[in-house]
Amino acid sequence: MAQNRLDFAPNVLPPVGTRLSVSYVVGPKREDSFTHPSRDGEGLLPLRASLGSIAPGSLEIEWNTITDEAVLDIYTISQLSEMGLGMSSWRDPTQFAQDDGAGVLLHQGHPIGSVDYANGQISFNPDVTIKIVRPNYTPIGTVASGRWRLNYDGLTYVSAPSLYPNDESGYVKLRYNSPGSSGNHTETHTFAPSFKLVPGVNAQVVAGSVLLHQPGQSPWGDDARGTLREFTTSGWLKRGSINYLSGEVSLSSWSAGSENALTRSSCATTVGENISSEYVFRSGAAPLRPGSVSIEFARALSGTQVVTASIDGTIEAGGVSAVVDYETGLIRLRFGSWVSAAGNENQPWFASSLVRADGQIFRPEPVAASSVRYSAVAYSYLPLDASLLGIDPVRLPSDGRVPIFRPGGFAVVGHTGRITAAVTNGQTIDMARVRLSRVRLIGQDGVMIHGGYSADLEAGTVSFTDVSTYAQPVTIEHRIEDMAVVRDVQINGEISFTRALTHHYPLASAGQEGSFVSSALVAGDLFARVSLIFDAYTWDSVWHDSVQGDGATATFNAVQFPIRVSNRGAMTQRWLIRMTNVTAFEVIGENVGVIATGNTSSDCAPINPATGVPYFVIPALGWGSGWSAGNVLRFNTIGAQVPLWVVRTVQQGPQSVADDHFSLLIRGDVDTP
Repeated sequence: MAQNRLDFAPNVLPPVGTRLSVSYVVGPKREDSFTHPSRDGEGLLPLRASLGSIAPGSLEIEWNTITDEAVLDIYTISQLSEMGLGMSSWRDPTQFAQDDGAGVLLHQGHPIGSVDYANGQISFNPDVTIKIVRPNYTPIGTVASGRWRLNYDGLTYVSAPSLYPNDESGYVKLRYNSPGSSGNHTETHTFAPSFKLVPGVNAQVVAGSVLLHQPGQSPWGDDARGTLREFTTSGWLKRGSINYLSGEVSLSSWSAGSENALTRSSCATTVGENISSEYVFRSGAAPLRPGSVSIEFARALSGTQVVTASIDGTIEAGGVSAVVDYETGLIRLRFGSWVSAAGNENQPWFASSLVRADGQIFRPEPVAASSVRYSAVAYSYLPLDASLLGIDPVRLPSDGRVPIFRPGGFAVVGHTGRITAAVTNGQTIDMARVRLSRVRLIGQDGVMIHGGYSADLEAGTVSFTDVSTYAQPVTIEHRIEDMAVVRDVQINGEISFTRALTHHYPLASAGQEGSFVSSALVAGDLFARVSLIFDAYTWDSVWHDSVQGDGATATFNAVQFPIRVSNRGAMTQRWLIRMTNVTAFEVIGENVGVIATGNTSSDCAPINPATGVPYFVIPALGWGSGWSAGNVLRFNTIGAQVPLWVVRTVQQGPQSVADDHFSLLIRGDVDTP
């Protein structure tokens, strides 16, 4: 009554709308304040009202207490902080007690002391027990990773002692009426019963979780919108309303004469944020651009933190680690840190099997789920148009990209150096490195030079014998290479080989091109050869691989005097030697056209301008006699180059580089002709 509140609980519920007449004594309240009063020898607080006497039923006592943390360890307290349950939500509460009009002081219905109304003497025990929350979780240890994950499954309300402080922070206040200072008063109220779903606990009720039972009636449940209702044969009947925030239920209808007893069969409450020490989720789009994933999260004490994944998809920072699969967009996020196992044997996340050799163990440190956010850049690809691409893309990946380095495949590490100088006959230039793989000379006019010099690849030198036709100065390109089997390929671009490299490969610097790693397509054993040879009386200007019409009277003796080819000079081509008279002829290639003329009295060796050696050599002794104008000799050559289809696609968009090019190099074993 000191708080202007009267609790009335009849054994039998009266009819709906019943009016209650309440008569009481009212008067101005006296408030006495006591600063950190001391306990007596029995641990009680003795106080005396300043007015000397107290009207029965008018006394209210207020004092402060401090909750003992012994029921919650430090680790659990930190988790409550992450849930948004600050210490002020359950620590340092204010307590209230009232007298019952018969000299007994009650705290939440339990006697804690006494009051002598005549002389105003009060004595009570200020230490009480309150309810506080403790998260329920099951620790799961992963032996493979050596880390803990905490699975949370709700909260439990546990009893904790809340003690009156024995220092100067303690206070007590008395509010009361003295005899004769009050008057009689009567009020009329409509009977409107209400109650708390979870007495003694200040927690939010989960909508849709309430189920109450009254003897002899159907169960009452909430509709998740704040209405308490009962299902009857006539439909739903409203019984009251629920304040989900406070857990307060106000009844609006009931069965008159029924027992005033409701049983709470179901009621879920929630306090604070949902927290976890591990999150696994998939990004909204994939694949992701490497290095673009950032994770933001908040901690109760240290504020917001942002971490970014590296190119290889890992995050290792203080209190957080993660692995990102850029291809699928799958992200596994863990919160915690490695701490000394010693002294933590009683913690819920301790297991001897998860202690590392250095004595460290992983301690999970959950964060609120609502604070975890991520940002990333994802790729999106348009369908490939076969008519524009030139090939059927059905076997290509959706993004059109295929890996060029694979474990077990071959790769070539190389570097090309350049020396520009005006050279003279008899001069030798040292490339300053040995075991070269190739030397190439280019004149000032940009034309490749094929003669007038010799190269010692092993020693790394170039000697000049005839420079009279050179466009000076010349540029000497000298290259070193290592071809090796790929052992491992990482997403960050790191490639490892099964053997060590045998050269020093410089990085790019001012005025110097850096080294490159190239993919290698191994073609096996290749050699140049003549695959077909026949003669014909005439040529109909159509390239056939068999005689069309009559053969020529004369025949080339390819058995004793075969056409010779070399790996360096030969190319895959269909050739035709057409006689212009009985001894002279012209050399025609299907793709290269007329490249030379000759006669049957001398060897025919047209030069391949790309390599400086003949495409082939036709021995003069093979011709014999009997040839006439219009007769043809047809033969095919197969080069030592592996056949490749090269497709280069340039997507629409602004220019990104001024000069974009690539080179294809046919490599062969050393000293193979």
